Amino acid sequence: MRFKKSHSLRTAVVGASTLKGREIQSVLRDRKFPLKKLVLLDSDEDLGRVSEFEGEPVISLAVSESSLEFLDVAFFASNPDQTIAHAHLAIRNKFLLVDLSHAFSGDASVPVFLENQSEDKPISFPRGCVASPHPAAITVAAILKKLSQAFVVGNIVVSIFEPASERGSGGVEELKQQTINVFSFQKSPQSVFDRQLAFNLLSRLGEEAKETLIASEKVISCHIRALLGPDLPLPSITLIQAPVFHSHGFSFFVEVDPATRIEHLEKCLESDMISVSATDNEPPSPVQVAGTEGVQIGGFKRDFLNPRGVWFWAASDNLRLAAVNAVMAAEHILLR
Repeated sequence: MRFKKSHSLRTAVVGASTLKGREIQSVLRDRKFPLKKLVLLDSDEDLGRVSEFEGEPVISLAVSESSLEFLDVAFFASNPDQTIAHAHLAIRNKFLLVDLSHAFSGDASVPVFLENQSEDKPISFPRGCVASPHPAAITVAAILKKLSQAFVVGNIVVSIFEPASERGSGGVEELKQQTINVFSFQKSPQSVFDRQLAFNLLSRLGEEAKETLIASEKVISCHIRALLGPDLPLPSITLIQAPVFHSHGFSFFVEVDPATRIEHLEKCLESDMISVSATDNEPPSPVQVAGTEGVQIGGFKRDFLNPRGVWFWAASDNLRLAAVNAVMAAEHILLR
């Protein structure tokens, strides 16, 4: 499927009232994305919501076949079921579907786009869809790609600390209310996580949780595999639910030649997308990276028991990173 270049694009955001949807709108505004018109689409509970874009009021409409006509690009920031239900319209109505819902993880027919990875190569998307990968996968793949280009890397282990905002506004609100209720000795709401997350770390969510950590871990793994390809070493990963509202944290363990100096590792990782804090400086935190578009790394140290082992810390704003990558996918395909 091929698209003609255009100087202004008819654009829709599906799930416009979600955290991802609102971040997409922010990125469109900040990057001065060439909009001919902007359509905001939402599920039933958010219909008719009035928001503002570039000084003009915009009303959210229902997601339907008719609302997805006469478009150039649609960003799907809603749930996977809604994306799958409307994906066939991308070919029929000749628009590009950029998926942020992870509906097609593991589906090789839907290409996965990563900023700075595709360069100027054309992307083939026979189904009219391109996936913007899980933000944790973006961070892990970007770092390991840079490392593998400069060093022979052995075992890799990544612990990913996931924020409540990956569960949407409901997850953020539940963590906020749990935090308040702990201090007032009241029963905490648990409809999203089905366990107490406030002041806690969870390696598994409760049985009644809306989405399991294992399911998210599988999505991240599929996207990392797709982004790194068959020639680069794959990491072992584990996902931990952290009691933070926004931004991922990452603990990396990598094996390299014992003669490799820490400053060489830091230098090789520095790029337009990745900023590195020197060893003597304070490592980045989820709070520090909120609102930023790249990945921050720091806290390098050698393992005390394994001479080949090096640890370091990374952090990235999950919502911003995903939204920027999705908008860049549309720019790369439709405007270059």
